[in-house]
Amino acid sequence: MTPLSNNSGNSVQPAGAQTAVLLTYVTYASDPVNDISSYLPGWKIVWNGIQTSDGNYAFIAVDATGANYALAIRGSLPPQDVFDNWDAFANWILEDLDVVTQVSWPYASTPNPLISNGANTSFTNLLDMQDALGSGVSLTDYLVTNVIQPGNPLTIAGHSLGGNIANVFTSYFITTITGEQYSSDNVSLYTFAAPAPGNGDFATDLDTKLPAAWHYQNANDIVPNFPVSDTIFLTGFLYDPAPAASAITVTYKGYTVSLREAFFLLSGVFLLYGYQQQSNNYTIFNTALYTEYESNTADDWFAQAGSQHAVSNYAAFLGVMLPLQPATQGV
Repeated sequence: MTPLSNNSGNSVQPAGAQTAVLLTYVTYASDPVNDISSYLPGWKIVWNGIQTSDGNYAFIAVDATGANYALAIRGSLPPQDVFDNWDAFANWILEDLDVVTQVSWPYASTPNPLISNGANTSFTNLLDMQDALGSGVSLTDYLVTNVIQPGNPLTIAGHSLGGNIANVFTSYFITTITGEQYSSDNVSLYTFAAPAPGNGDFATDLDTKLPAAWHYQNANDIVPNFPVSDTIFLTGFLYDPAPAASAITVTYKGYTVSLREAFFLLSGVFLLYGYQQQSNNYTIFNTALYTEYESNTADDWFAQAGSQHAVSNYAAFLGVMLPLQPATQGV
């Protein structure tokens, strides 16, 4: 596993990161088409995806100059109790994320690139997504015709599973446009709290073909620790002294163990899968614990985890103060 660099300050972060985190925030809005100008004055959505049956959603937007484009991807929306208890969380990791099955990734030049079946399903949903604004063209065709061919800058961004999908789509997109002899120099990628979508060969390939990528992780956010074996293991040590995973018990496959031991077990499950985060500009920062969730109970542990995962923590690191969080924010 490639070591992750810990960049503890936000002064060296690119200006595009602020725009990117706001775009990911808008994906969770109840009406992104009308709400985007409230958060990003002058921006408008020009391609608006119809949410898929799995809850995937994305839009393409352009700024007031008509030159700078962005693709913002929202992750699927799991049940609201994902961060309420161990059973729901384990179900999300092992079934909804579908990371226990891997598929070969054809858009890479490394020897054995693999991504999770769940990431592949979400990627396929994105490719097949229809435009609610009636353009009649696919997301990829719209980007190639309106952004890549004219040589306009493109930002790709996503939070949580949206960041997971953004990594996969970007890998596909860079290979596709360079194969058609278009430049990828104007493409940049920003992910926030993204689970790793693939193995080391996938991550290495994406790092190589797109240096202009920035990946952000709040050190107290458990979601980007998955499904990488090493960081799943470390999840069991978060939030000490309270809420301490070692002081909380859960039932896992019929056995009652501490929550820390449950993460150790999950770490062992994924040891041979080889999942790995990308390395380019991987920035780790710290958000203070929420004081209202500091009791040694499962409820407080998962409430702490859910609060740490919020987009607002990532925005605050980048110096962006968000309004109230959207009522529904996925993982």
